[in-house]
Amino acid sequence: MQEAKHKIDSIRTYLLIYLALMALLIATVVAGMIDLGRWNVVIALAIAVVKALLVILFFMHVRHSSRQTWIFASASFLWLALLLIGTTGDYATRPEPIPNSGAQEQPTHEKSTPEIDDISQPAVVLPISWRITPQ
Repeated sequence: MQEAKHKIDSIRTYLLIYLALMALLIATVVAGMIDLGRWNVVIALAIAVVKALLVILFFMHVRHSSRQTWIFASASFLWLALLLIGTTGDYATRPEPIPNSGAQEQPTHEKSTPEIDDISQPAVVLPISWRITPQ
């Protein structure tokens, strides 16, 4: 019978990682309920990165994998970091909206309904090619 070439983690390890993931889930919910301004996003992303690392290292067995697997896993995290830095930079450099400016006003859609007795003009003007003519 052949032996496994990679190390097999114990059930205890998986249970501890599971409990850590559940604790981080609770931390995510609690952090979402507290208003910390712009820091809410930073805290949520930090917790998400820790959870992703736990899943990648333990449940996807990258911890015991070859160097090539480590390089590709690290490259994907580097790419994710670049995307997050670019998005955060864009978000942080946007100007604050000016209160009561025209850009913040919601358009009012007042419907001007024609009177029932006013039938001189059609309510909807259709192009000539769309008009239905009696045959």
